[in-house]
Amino acid sequence: MTYPPAWRKEPDPAKSIDLMRTHPFAHLFTAHGNLNATRIPFVTDTVGNQPARLRAHLNAQNPQTNGLDGAEVLVVFSGPSTYVSPHWRIDKGRGGTYDFEQVTIRGTAKVVDGLDAFCSLIDDLSSLIEPQYAEVGDYPVWLTSMAPEGYIERLYPHITQFEIEVQHCELISKLHQQFPQEDRQSIADHLDRCDRDDSRAIASRIRESL
Repeated sequence: MTYPPAWRKEPDPAKSIDLMRTHPFAHLFTAHGNLNATRIPFVTDTVGNQPARLRAHLNAQNPQTNGLDGAEVLVVFSGPSTYVSPHWRIDKGRGGTYDFEQVTIRGTAKVVDGLDAFCSLIDDLSSLIEPQYAEVGDYPVWLTSMAPEGYIERLYPHITQFEIEVQHCELISKLHQQFPQEDRQSIADHLDRCDRDDSRAIASRIRESL
């Protein structure tokens, strides 16, 4: 038996890219030396319609930077998630669970040098993330060119920037696919009444997949 089951796997790479760019704040897991995890934002670069490379940076004092160059790494992008109560299904015969979406990336890390590359990384992160908060105010996207003179140069020695060559990408969508349509419709209706943004997002994804 394979795990996760085939019905949870979403084969469309465009959907993986969309989740990774909508939820760029991901967990970086490493196993060189000791097991470690850090949550950081990533830029996803593509070739054609496939995720090809991730770019990010760590505080240089983070133990994950030791031995990072050439290390095999795991990155997990967490999409929306929500609890589903048995009360919300037509068939009450099965227990509660969580529905969720996530993208798992496996690849090899490469440490990158260069102030220009760092500025490009930060500018790309800002251009990706700041528009997601546009409702806060009418501000231009913050770029490194707006930083006080000398700020980036003083910051740069204290970071480790790196890239990850994507070797495997997997999007998992657990949206009650194995349940009858009337159960899925009832779950979506209940989730739409939740105050949680994630719950309503999962409701929308269930409806899209009906």
